Amino acid sequence: MGRIERFSANPLGRDFVAGDVHGQFHLLAEQLERLAFDSRCDRLFCVGDLIDRGRDSQAAVRWLEYPWFHCVRGNHEQMALDAQSDSNVRFTWMLNGGEWWDDTPSPIRCRLLPLLDRLPVAIVIEAARAPIGIVHADLPPETSWSDFLEQVERGDRNAINTALWSRRRVYSRNNTGVPGAAKIYCGHTIVDVPLTLGNVHFIDTGAYTTGRLTVLRL
Repeated sequence: MGRIERFSANPLGRDFVAGDVHGQFHLLAEQLERLAFDSRCDRLFCVGDLIDRGRDSQAAVRWLEYPWFHCVRGNHEQMALDAQSDSNVRFTWMLNGGEWWDDTPSPIRCRLLPLLDRLPVAIVIEAARAPIGIVHADLPPETSWSDFLEQVERGDRNAINTALWSRRRVYSRNNTGVPGAAKIYCGHTIVDVPLTLGNVHFIDTGAYTTGRLTVLRL
C-alpha cells in the first residue's frame, strides 16, 4: 500500500466516516446497525487510531480485513509499528494504551502488523465538485490539498508527522480551510461534538472515555 489510497465515487451505496475507535469496536458495530449499513454496497472509512485504550484492540484485525472498511494510519498505529524495533517508542506506547499488545496471541500479532503497515497516510475519495479527504490529525498550515498529497507521496517528514500528530488547527481554531478539497475529515484531537473549521471536520468525540463514537455520512 502506498502512502495515499484513492477511491472512486460510490454510485451504488452510501459512504460513512468514523472517528477514532480506540478499541471500542462494539460502539462502531452499534452505529452501523443504527444506520442500517449494507456491506454489499456501502463503504466505511475511518480517521485512524483503531487501537489502544479501549476494550478490544485485537478486533482491529477483523475490521481491517473487511473489504468495505478503509482506514488511514493514526499515531497509535504508527507507535505500534515503531515499537517493534524501538524500545523508547515501546515505552511511550505502553503508557498510551498499548499494554493490550503483551496479551495478544502471536497469530493475531502476525496478522495485525502487516495490516497496520499497509494503512495509508491519506485517503482521497472522488466527488462531484472536489475530492473528499481523510487524514488522521491535520495538514500543514497554508497547504493546499494537492500540495499536501504531493508532499506525502514523496515522503516529506513534516507533512507526514503533521498528518499523524498535529493539533494546531483545533487549538488555534483556524477557520482558513484547505483549498482543493470539498471536505477533509480528521480525528486525533478529542472534541465534545464534531467541530468544523473551514472545510476541515474533526470527529474524534472520545469513544474510549465518553462512550460516544461519531459516524457521519459523507
